[in-house]
Amino acid sequence: MSTTMSSTTTDAPTRPRRDVLKGVAGVSLVLGGLLNGLPQYLTALFTEEHDDFSDQIRWGVDHPGVHQAEQLTLLISSLFMPIGLLGLAWVARHRSRRLTAVATVLVAWGMWGFHNVLAMGYAAGTVGPGAIGVDGAVRLNEGLIDDGGVLAAALLPHLVGTFFGLMLLMVACWRSGSFPKAPLVMTMAFLVWDFAVPVTVGPFEAHLLLVVSWIWLGVHLLRMPAAVWRGDGVPDRAV
Repeated sequence: MSTTMSSTTTDAPTRPRRDVLKGVAGVSLVLGGLLNGLPQYLTALFTEEHDDFSDQIRWGVDHPGVHQAEQLTLLISSLFMPIGLLGLAWVARHRSRRLTAVATVLVAWGMWGFHNVLAMGYAAGTVGPGAIGVDGAVRLNEGLIDDGGVLAAALLPHLVGTFFGLMLLMVACWRSGSFPKAPLVMTMAFLVWDFAVPVTVGPFEAHLLLVVSWIWLGVHLLRMPAAVWRGDGVPDRAV
């Protein structure tokens, strides 16, 4: 009897904390989708296309307020995106532990690289023109792209970790049966569209899929029953 009472007493306070984390993850996923996807979608929709970031730096000199707001918003989004994705992983792991574990490691690696990409982009593209001139900022950006350390710490983790990590995480979420299928497919479609064929077709651009799917998944997390979030009733050896 004493063992049962002790277990119940120990577990009871943890449940409200876990439920609060569900809300934090859901809100973070919504904010991550909005802050990362919406600025890039609007920029692609209402401005001329840029062949590379160097062109965007030159464009930003003529539109300093818009460019700085976009780049700063993207940088802030890197705070919320990993938290929201870890919330998805927490639920997926209840029924697909091995796949979720691999996906989580890749996502964490990819988000680290993505943050570094955004930080260096802000330094070169937003701070650079005022500090070292437009041509200097462009040369700095091109030098960063060609640098081996940047490749190892930013570009490679982002391109490999983010793409494959998110793909595997969406599959794990699908296998968990705890999420609607449509936003999972939309996120995978976004990855293929954005990484492989980054083009705008009329009013449609890849980041629109990111915005819609992550808001959908974030709201789903917020409305998810606490028992599903906690994994109640799932076998301990779920794989």
